[in-house]
Amino acid sequence: MSFPLTYILSVAICFDIPFSACINILLSPLFYVTSALAIAVGYGLWEMRRWAWYLLIVTNIFIGYSNAVIVHDYSESHYKGLVFIASVVVMLAVLFRLSREIRVPYFFPKIRWWESNPRYRLTVPVNIQHGQLGAVQAQILDLSLGGCFIKMRSDIRQDDIVQLSFSVFDHPMACQGVVVWCTQGAVTHPRGVGVKFIHLDKTQKRALRLITRRLKKIATFYRRSRYLLNQDEFNKKLEEIESHTIRTG
Repeated sequence: MSFPLTYILSVAICFDIPFSACINILLSPLFYVTSALAIAVGYGLWEMRRWAWYLLIVTNIFIGYSNAVIVHDYSESHYKGLVFIASVVVMLAVLFRLSREIRVPYFFPKIRWWESNPRYRLTVPVNIQHGQLGAVQAQILDLSLGGCFIKMRSDIRQDDIVQLSFSVFDHPMACQGVVVWCTQGAVTHPRGVGVKFIHLDKTQKRALRLITRRLKKIATFYRRSRYLLNQDEFNKKLEEIESHTIRTG
C-alpha cells in the first residue's frame, strides 16, 4: 500500500534514473494508474478479498510494462537489459511467494485457509459469542497465529463477527474473529468454521506467539521422539513440556 513511494525509490536506484527523470515519472498517467492498482491490491490482500489475487496479477503486468518504459526512456545504466530482466525475476518471485500464502482461500476454499501457515492440532473448548445465536460452546481443533478452525454445529455464516474465549496451557485468551469460511462436514474435516483473528492487541499477539511456539515444540518432540524413547520416558517428557506455564508479562 506504500507502493507510490517505494516504487519511485526502487526504480531510481535499480535503473539508475536521474532526479529530473523521476519528476517526469511522477507526473506520468501510467504511474498514477499503477499506483492506484497497487494500493487496491494491498487493501484487498489485507482484507482477504478474493478479487485481490486477480488484481495482483493485473498490477504486476502494469508494473512490468511501466518498468520497460522507464528503462527505455530514462535509465542511464549500461546494463538496461539485465536490470529489466532482474526486475521481472523479482516480480515473479514475489508473485510466487504470495501465491503460496493466499492460494488456499482463493483457489481451495474447502481447505483450511491458514494451510500455508504453521498450524497445530489440539482440542480446546471455546466459548463463542455471536450476535444472533448468543453464547455457543464449541471446540478448537486447529490453531495458528492467524486464526483457528472451530468444530461446531450451530449455523454461523461467512463474514460473521464472533467473540472467542478459550484457554491454552492455562493461559486465557479472549479475542475477536471473523468467519472466513464454513463447512458442512467432509471426510477431511468435520462441520465447523474457519475463523480469522482480528483486532488483536499486543498482549494477545504475544500470547498467541508463545502458545504456538509451545505447540510447535510439542509437535516437533512428538514427531522426533515418539519411537526413540520408551513409553514412560516419552510421557514424562511430554508432560514437562505441556505443563510449562506461559507468561506474557
